[in-house]
Amino acid sequence: MSRNFRLALAGATMLASGGIAFVPAAAQTSTASIRGQVSGNGGTPVVGATVAAVSTATNQTYRAVSDPSGRYILNGLRPGEYRITITGQGAATFERLIVVAIGQSASLDATLAAPAAAAAPGTPDAPGAAAPASGDGAEIVVTGTRLSETRTSEIATNITQEQIRTLPQTDRNFLSFAALAPGVRYNDSETDKSFTSGASTASQVNVFIDGVSLKNKIREGGVAGQQNSRGNPFGQLAVQEFRVLTQNYKAEYEQAGAAIITAVTKSGTNEFHGEAFGQYTDRSLSSTSFLDKRDGNAKPAFERKQYGVSLGGPIIKDKLFFFLTYEGNDQNRAFNVNSTGSAAAVAQFEQFSGRRLADFEGAYVSPFRGDFYFGKLTMTPDDRQVFDFSFSRRTETDIQGFGGNVSYENAENKRNKVDTYLLKWTYSGDNFVNEVNLNYLNYSFRPTSINPDLATFDYESVLVFGGKDSTRREVQQGYTIRDDFTYTGIDNHAIKFGLRAEVTDIEFNNNAYVQPRYTYRIDQAGTPDNTADDTSFAFPAEARLGLGNGRIYGSNTQYGVYLQDDWDVTGRLQLNLGVRWDYETNGNNNQYITSEAAAATLRALPQTYYFNAEDYISTGKNRDPFERAIAPRVGFSWDVNDNQSTVIFGGFGRYYDRNNFNNTVDEQSRTINPVGVFRFSSDGAPRSGLPTIKWDASYLTREGLLALAASSTQGLPELYAVKNDTRPPVNDQASFGVRQKIGIFQASVTGSYQRGRHGYTNIYATRQNNGLGNCCDTAVAVANGYSNVIIGLDGLDTRYKAVYFTLDKNYSKSSGWGFNIAYTLSESEQNGGDLFSLDAVTPDAYGWRRRSGDERHRLVLSGIVDLPYNFQLSTLTTLGSGQAYQVTDARNGSDTGQLVYTAAYPEKNCIGGVFAFCEVNVTLANKFNLFGSKDQVELAVDVLNAFNTKNPSGFDGFFSNTDPLDAANARTGSSALTLPRRIQFRMGYRF
Repeated sequence: MSRNFRLALAGATMLASGGIAFVPAAAQTSTASIRGQVSGNGGTPVVGATVAAVSTATNQTYRAVSDPSGRYILNGLRPGEYRITITGQGAATFERLIVVAIGQSASLDATLAAPAAAAAPGTPDAPGAAAPASGDGAEIVVTGTRLSETRTSEIATNITQEQIRTLPQTDRNFLSFAALAPGVRYNDSETDKSFTSGASTASQVNVFIDGVSLKNKIREGGVAGQQNSRGNPFGQLAVQEFRVLTQNYKAEYEQAGAAIITAVTKSGTNEFHGEAFGQYTDRSLSSTSFLDKRDGNAKPAFERKQYGVSLGGPIIKDKLFFFLTYEGNDQNRAFNVNSTGSAAAVAQFEQFSGRRLADFEGAYVSPFRGDFYFGKLTMTPDDRQVFDFSFSRRTETDIQGFGGNVSYENAENKRNKVDTYLLKWTYSGDNFVNEVNLNYLNYSFRPTSINPDLATFDYESVLVFGGKDSTRREVQQGYTIRDDFTYTGIDNHAIKFGLRAEVTDIEFNNNAYVQPRYTYRIDQAGTPDNTADDTSFAFPAEARLGLGNGRIYGSNTQYGVYLQDDWDVTGRLQLNLGVRWDYETNGNNNQYITSEAAAATLRALPQTYYFNAEDYISTGKNRDPFERAIAPRVGFSWDVNDNQSTVIFGGFGRYYDRNNFNNTVDEQSRTINPVGVFRFSSDGAPRSGLPTIKWDASYLTREGLLALAASSTQGLPELYAVKNDTRPPVNDQASFGVRQKIGIFQASVTGSYQRGRHGYTNIYATRQNNGLGNCCDTAVAVANGYSNVIIGLDGLDTRYKAVYFTLDKNYSKSSGWGFNIAYTLSESEQNGGDLFSLDAVTPDAYGWRRRSGDERHRLVLSGIVDLPYNFQLSTLTTLGSGQAYQVTDARNGSDTGQLVYTAAYPEKNCIGGVFAFCEVNVTLANKFNLFGSKDQVELAVDVLNAFNTKNPSGFDGFFSNTDPLDAANARTGSSALTLPRRIQFRMGYRF
C-alpha cells in the first residue's frame, strides 16, 4: 500500500478507537433513521420515554430516549422490519410493526395514554400514522406498515424489494428501476445499460453498494464496468432495496454531479431463507424488428438465459449470519452486417479492395457470458455493534463492436472484471452512531481484437473490415477508508461528521492503432475526398498508426470531509445544513513534465483569450491540486399542519464530480503512445489546409508506414496539452416543492433548476487568423515534430429546468394493489460538443442549444395488482415525447462561424401521435405455496414492449448543399432504443 494510504488508515483507526475528543458516524448511504414526537394527553410532550426498535430478522435492538420536547431520533437502522415499542411513565405503551427503507428519514409520532375517542384508527394504507392507544396505554396495534418520508428536503425515490421482484424488466438489471424516479432516464439498449439525470452525462452519476462507491474513474465515468456492456453492475438477487437520490442529497454523498443510487445488500437472518430462479427468452418468442423488415433481413438469432441461487441464515442465532448468491447471464444475439453504401460506392469498393461485399454481409452471433458471485457475513455480538464482511465478483466476456457497416471480422472481446471487498463496523452508543467502512475495488477492462494481426480498412459508408485496430488494458484499484459519525446528544439536532480517504491506483495501457487503420472517403458524386482529380477508391485518404507501446501508472489520493446538521427548529420546520470539502492530490496528472519540443511548440502559437502557452506547460511542480471544492448544501422542510399531510420543501446545493483519468492523462499517453496521422493524395498537394503526401502502394503495410514516418513529416503525432489549473466539473442545483397526502395517495410537485460548469473538452490551438479563424495553421506544429496541437479546456456547460410530479400508493398485501406515477417536464441545454469541441473556436462559440437526449415530457407508470387464484398483474410503462438529436447545418460551409447547430426530435408515432417513445412492459405471475408449506413458487410470463413500438434512433443529423438530410432516416432512423416485442418466461422458488 502507498504511504498516503497507510497514513489515512492510521488516522481513521485513531478516530474509530476514540483517539480524539469526538467519536466520528453512520451516514445514510446504507442506513435509515426514524424521528418523531412522543405525546401524552392533550398533546403534552412526554419527556424521558424509552424508544426501542427490535429487528424482527436478527433481534438486534436500537434505543433512544425522548428529550424535553418529546422528540426522539433512532439512527443507524439497517433497512428492514422493526417492532417499535415506546414506553412512558405508568407503563403507557405504544407498539408498531414497521418497515424502514434505505437512506430514509422516516417519521413516526406516538401518543401515550390518549383518550380512546381521539385515536384515529391506523390503516395499512396510511403509513406512518400514529397507532391508536387505549386510555390505560396497554393496547398494542401491529400493522407492519412501511413508514413514509415526508419531512425531508431530498428529492428521492425508494425502490422496494416487492417492486424489484414483481415489476417487469428486460434482464434483471436493478438499475432499470431508477427510471421510476422523475428526472432519471435508464438506457436499455443492447450495449448501453447506463442511467442519466438532468442535463448531465452518464459519467456524472455514482452508485453505492453498502456504502462502496462503484465510480468508474478511468475513462467513461459512471459505474465501473458499465461502458458498452449489456451486463449488470451487481447481481439483483443480492440487492435488498435501493434509493435514487435525484437532487438535494446531503453532504455525506460524494463524487457525483447528478443522480446517486445507494443500495443495500441482503443479509442472513435467524431463519434460513433461500431462492432460486431461471428466466428464458429466444428468437421464437420475439417479433422481427421494424429495421430488419425495412432492410429485408431475416430475423436474427437471439437467446437469453439467466439463472441464480441464494441462501442465507444463522451460523450462531442472534449473533452470526451468512448470505451467499450466484447469478449467471448467457446471451446470444445476432447483429446484421448490412452496408449503407450506394451502388457506385460498393462497385468501387469491390474493384479496388478485391473483396466481395456479400462475403461480409449477413447475421453474425454476438455471445455474452456473465457471472456474479456475492458472499456476506454479519456479526452482532451485542445490541451496540454490527460487523459486516462481504465480497463480490463480476466477470464478463462480450464479443461486440460489429453490425451495420462494421464487419464481424472487426469485432472485439470486451472483458470486464469487478471485485469488491468490504469490512464495516457499526457501533451504536446512547446518543451517537459510528460507522467505519474499509473497502477495496478492483476493476479491470480489457477489450481485445478477435483478429489482432489484421489491419483495419474503413471504406466510409460501405464497410469496415480487417481486425480491430486498437486494444486497451485499464485497471482501477481503490483502497478506501471512511468514518461517519452521527451525534444526537443535542436537543433537536442530528449532527453528522465524516471523513473519507481513498487511494486510487490506475494502470492505463491504451494501444491505439496497434495495427494501421486505412480510411477511404468518397463523396456524393462517387469520387474520393482526396483532390479534384482523384476519381476512385484506389488509395486511402488517410492512415493512422500507433508509434509507441507504453503503460501509464498513476496514483491519486482523494480526501473528503463533511459536516451535516439536521435541525428540528420547531415541530414543523426542519433545516438541513451541510458543507462538504473534497481534495485530490493528483487529479490532473500533476507530476507530468512537458517536453522541450512540446513547450516550444506551445510558446510559438498565438496567444488568445482562451489560450496562453504558459497555462499548458507543466514543470511537474506548477500543477497545484484544486483546493476550492467546497460544497455547501442547504435544505428545508416545513410541515404546514404538523401532521405530515402538507409539506413544503426545497434546497440549494453545490455538487463536485471529478475529471476522468483518461481526460487529463492524454497528453502523457499520446507522448509515449503517439499516433501517427498520414494523409494521402494523388499529387501530394494540401487538402483542407492540411499537408498530404503522394500515395505509394508501399504504404499499405505497417512497415511501409513506419518507414514513411521515419523519412518525412507525415505520420507526426498530435500534441495534446492539459491546462495546469483544470477545474473539476461542478453542478449547482436548486429545488422547491410540496408533498401532499391525498387520501391513500402521496403526491408531490417539485421545481428543479441545475447549472453544470467546467465539463472537460478538447479544442484546437492551431486555428488560423491568430487562433480565431478556421482550422488549421499547422506550420509551427510540424516544424516541432507534431501534426497538430489540441488543448484541454474545462468549458462545457449545461442548463436544466424541470418540473417533477409523482403520485404514489405503494403496494401492500392487505390492499392488494399499488400504483406509482413519475412525470417529468424538462428542458436541457448545453454549449460545445462532447469530449471534443472542434467545430468552433471554443465551446461558448457553439452557443446554447438543446442537448442531445433533451425530452420535454416523460411519463413512467408502474403498478401491481393482485388477482383471483393467486395471480398478480404488474406493469412498467414508459412514455416520452422523444429525445432530441443534434442537427448541424453546413449549407453556409464548415468554416468557423458558418455551421448552425440546432436540435430535432423524432416523429410522434404512438398513442395517436401523442408520444414518440412508448414501451409497455407487462407481467402476469402466479405465486402459490408448495404443498401447504411457506415455500413459495412463482411462475411468470413477461411481455416486453407489448405493443411492438418502433422507438427509432440514429437519425441523420448533418446536411449541406450537396448532402441533404435522409428523408427516410428522419422517420425510421438507423437503430432503435428498444428491442421489438418479446415474451420471457420466469420461474422462481423461495423458502
